[in-house]
Amino acid sequence: MFIKKTSAGLCALAAALVLGPAQAATTDFTVNGELVSRAQQEQLIRATTERGQTRTPQLENQVRMILVRDKLLLQEAKKQKLAQRDDVQRMIDNATKNILMSTVINDWVAKNPVKDADVKALFDEEKKRWGDTEVSVRHILVKDEKTARELLKSVQKGADFDKLAREKSIDTLQNRALGGLIEWNSPNMFDKDFAESFKNLKPGQIAKKPVKTHLGWHVVKLEGRRPAQRFSNYQAEAPLLRQLLTQQRVQTYVDGLIKAAKIEDVKAAPAKK
Repeated sequence: MFIKKTSAGLCALAAALVLGPAQAATTDFTVNGELVSRAQQEQLIRATTERGQTRTPQLENQVRMILVRDKLLLQEAKKQKLAQRDDVQRMIDNATKNILMSTVINDWVAKNPVKDADVKALFDEEKKRWGDTEVSVRHILVKDEKTARELLKSVQKGADFDKLAREKSIDTLQNRALGGLIEWNSPNMFDKDFAESFKNLKPGQIAKKPVKTHLGWHVVKLEGRRPAQRFSNYQAEAPLLRQLLTQQRVQTYVDGLIKAAKIEDVKAAPAKK
């Protein structure tokens, strides 16, 4: 049967469809006589939707079940008098201390925010220090010059640099797994002598002699050279630089508290005769 809807009826239906999902379906309820308020449910729902999840009846029910679970576990803990146990008391005490210490830091940071001008100044400084060129370098690190020279002769005769680096290098496991590859980095970030070894090389060339650094002896190959891409975009780098400045200033704040504190050793009580 065809049913003709009035214009007013269609408007009411449309309003119900639009407003329905947004209307809160939460209500106060109790678990074994203990109240779980609608406000508690709404707070958890809001925290979830702020992370991108859509509010649905399923989400509301999920939140309700989470709060039921939490309430039941807390009731069990109370029934078993767990808060009176020494190990639980220590954990509660440690958690309380951590919360208070974090709050002190967070409040200080909120009152002393890093200025945009300071972030930009650090960006400019780091960009200058980084330089306008990046290189990709491969190396084989060994303990002594004799071994380095033997490996250099091998690669000069056509031995696989990648394979020798995996087998002979004493660098980190990660670097060995990459065949000695150090991907795009600034020459300014390397040991001075190491950077000099590939300064005049063309991509694909191997340094004519091993180079010594504080790590040992290196056989060096230049894989590539390009204009610097790091610090080319201020907006991309700013969040990390802001975080770095914040950490530095928090450390300065804590150091100031330590410096101003009166710290004294407690003298041991004299032994009883």
